[in-house]
Amino acid sequence: MEQFQKGDVVRLKSGGPWMIITALGDYSGWTTSPAHTASCLWFEGEKKQETVFDIALLEKASSQVQGPAINR
Repeated sequence: MEQFQKGDVVRLKSGGPWMIITALGDYSGWTTSPAHTASCLWFEGEKKQETVFDIALLEKASSQVQGPAINR
């Protein structure tokens, strides 16, 4: 499984907006282990969105993606 850190830029493997990981392992709901979760933050226009994802659903941004790409 891919390793993630707070501050990594990620998105869902199925697509969607680029997000920033704000916390890891802070949720113990529906996943196998709390360590397998990431709280992610992104913006839709000026509206801040945040939710928790199972890390198996996430992929890291390539090194070519930088700050402005987060708003795509």
